[in-house]
Amino acid sequence: MAEVEADARARAPKSRLWAEVQEAQAHMRVVQAKIRDLTLGMKTKEFSAGLSKEQLAAKVAKVNEERLVWMKEYIRLNLVQPDFSGVTEAERAAEAERFRQEALEEGRRLLKAGDPRGWKREALGRGGVIDFDPKQGGLYYNRFTAVDFKSFDLDEESPLGPMRFTDADYQSKRDYWRLITHAVNVLYVKIASSDVGFPIHVYGTVIVRDSVDEKCVYHFCRDSHHCQLISSKDESLLLTGPKRGLALLDDIYVETDLKIKDHLGQDREFSKGILSIRGTGRTVKECEIETKSLATRLSTVDVTYAVVKDAVEATVAVEVVQGVFHGKITAYTTSIKDRLLLYDSSEEAADTMTGGADGRGAMILQLMRPVVSVYLKDMLIIDAQQPGDGESRCILFTPRANRGDEDQLTIGGAVLRVKIFWSVMNP
Repeated sequence: MAEVEADARARAPKSRLWAEVQEAQAHMRVVQAKIRDLTLGMKTKEFSAGLSKEQLAAKVAKVNEERLVWMKEYIRLNLVQPDFSGVTEAERAAEAERFRQEALEEGRRLLKAGDPRGWKREALGRGGVIDFDPKQGGLYYNRFTAVDFKSFDLDEESPLGPMRFTDADYQSKRDYWRLITHAVNVLYVKIASSDVGFPIHVYGTVIVRDSVDEKCVYHFCRDSHHCQLISSKDESLLLTGPKRGLALLDDIYVETDLKIKDHLGQDREFSKGILSIRGTGRTVKECEIETKSLATRLSTVDVTYAVVKDAVEATVAVEVVQGVFHGKITAYTTSIKDRLLLYDSSEEAADTMTGGADGRGAMILQLMRPVVSVYLKDMLIIDAQQPGDGESRCILFTPRANRGDEDQLTIGGAVLRVKIFWSVMNP
């Protein structure tokens, strides 16, 4: 087989236009069917009927020789690298739709024949998961697929919230330590490159899935009437999640489905795909920052995240108990200095509510990102900063597995009460 591949590789052209590759793929299907027919034909009773041992051997040798010719042709066609340089956006979309229809039809055929694999093929086609993009090398999956498509809804939001085990009682460190897991904090999602330049008006979704329930945990969610203006590759999307900690038990998946409004006000697909953060079999010796890139449609998106060793979930709440606060509130740890933006009074979404749950009448700030995963041996730092003079104040909290902490800081004329509710993430 190695000799067959080497011979086919030598005869294969280095690249072809996409139209030529489509023709090659159609020919590959014919060749594949021919190889299959020859192979199955030799297993029938009719193949050897009435033949002597010498005649059968000669017939098998002849069929194998013919099959080898077709195998060389199949490998040669399969080695062709497509040249996507001339593919337009409309052609890309049409090709994606063709692949989806093929998957849909194949799934229905399998189900009709009683084959349960049809559920997945039909769902991949119907749900638009099968996709086509030159930046992904052609055919690819744009969403998570390791689920039972007969019962699993890819669009369902995770029903799990934060603080699930805040009230748990532990008699000793051993009781909760077995529940401690590594975790991930998504720090930034940036547009590393844009085929249409900057500025751009971005909307859509960025979701993350972990193995706790594999459902959607939103980090960015805007409709076309509330686009975010991105002026350069240095700006991050304004993240508004997660609503709970992300446990790195197995691989974690990040899915982007971003669109833009162009200068004519038309909607265009900007980024649509999936990348993974390795968790399965991973040894985490220290907290570290990583970045992964996803090139699709009109952009390359960079996702920067912190891998947090032996983490607990910290849910943050901030109240203004005196004065008025204008500024930013961020969170970071002693291991990971990159800051998570929890609150920014200059943002349109910034809001407050009157009246704390304790009846003390404080103004409760609506945090964009109230949940942070923290290494048990780190310190969690909550920092408040005012614009203009740049004055800032911070509070340090020592992580633990349950219960809560509370402290106050004074900045300018405002007094802020900061509450932290601790919880493990792994039930």
